[in-house]
Amino acid sequence: MKAPRTWYVVMNTSRARVLRDLPGPREPAPIEISLQGPRRRLREVMEDRATRSYSSAGGGRRAAVEPGSDPIAEDARNFVREVVEYLDKQRLAKAFDRLVVIASSDAIGIWRAELPEALAACVQHEFVKNLVRFSARELVAAIRGLTSA
Repeated sequence: MKAPRTWYVVMNTSRARVLRDLPGPREPAPIEISLQGPRRRLREVMEDRATRSYSSAGGGRRAAVEPGSDPIAEDARNFVREVVEYLDKQRLAKAFDRLVVIASSDAIGIWRAELPEALAACVQHEFVKNLVRFSARELVAAIRGLTSA
């Protein structure tokens, strides 16, 4: 019987790193798949000023109308949704058997909300940690520590 192929997904709301299995202790750092979401700064979002609405009653008074959504939160949801779609396509292609997900606290909530049942069945472990900025070697060591692999 073939050993199960495990992918390790390390993400936050703007970046995801996917490691296809972990290398042995003396093997070089793994090749990883990296996904990047849009990186809008709060300043850019705030520059989009509230629109103006004119009242037909009351002498044509103007009032600011706030945008209907939080653009940064929307970017985060869209990015995590893209990661989920990518992984689901890879699942259908039988690229992996199991997933270990290590995500920041804000990303894990979105992840759980967007996760289809078929992909959820592949998830072996979920950890709430933001390891995205670790170097490749630090990342492998941290994953080993979390999973005791």
